[in-house]
Amino acid sequence: MQLLGSRLKQRRRQLRMRQGDVAGTASASFLSKVENGVATPSLGNLRDWSQQLQTSTADLLGDHLILEAAKHCILLTEKCHHYLDQLPPSPITLFLRDLSTCATALSAPVPIVPPDPELQYLTARVLWHRGMLQEGKALAKRGLANTLDPFLRIRYFSLLCLIYGELHELTKKEESLERLRMTIQELDHDILLHQLPEADALNFSDLRLLTLSALVQGCN
Repeated sequence: MQLLGSRLKQRRRQLRMRQGDVAGTASASFLSKVENGVATPSLGNLRDWSQQLQTSTADLLGDHLILEAAKHCILLTEKCHHYLDQLPPSPITLFLRDLSTCATALSAPVPIVPPDPELQYLTARVLWHRGMLQEGKALAKRGLANTLDPFLRIRYFSLLCLIYGELHELTKKEESLERLRMTIQELDHDILLHQLPEADALNFSDLRLLTLSALVQGCN
């Protein structure tokens, strides 16, 4: 709850609001306790406060943001573990913890990767970082064949360019680089915008791809 309290306090101060402005005079002391990590709010409290703070309960809780940050920091073990420490244990957080550990501790075994293309990508990246280039290449190629997600395919092509370069397989590097360019150039911001799924099906990849397509659109 300490993290939630910090987020509440940060957002409230950002809007220059007092605790009474957010929770009402009668509940200001309870909000103070939540902000200081000594009380736990109900979902009803969070819904009411998020409306006053012009944000969402998801952003106040921040678990999805923390998990995303942990994935990005997979090669920085200490930082990745710091983020994972803020999340409740789950199969994915336990896997990411083991994967991040072996990124810097070569004596630690690489965990068995689940059949998830993003986790396969992260594992291939760790294998590359450990100097296990052939293993990383094999996993990256397998993961690439198992995903149609354009954003994830861009990440795979980029990683394969690095691996092929270090293996001195220059022809394959150029082929991957060309496929990377083509995948990026094929992004159509307007089409992606109209193809955004319903709220219950949205994921980070949809939004990252939309952001990337907007950048590409500005360069054309």
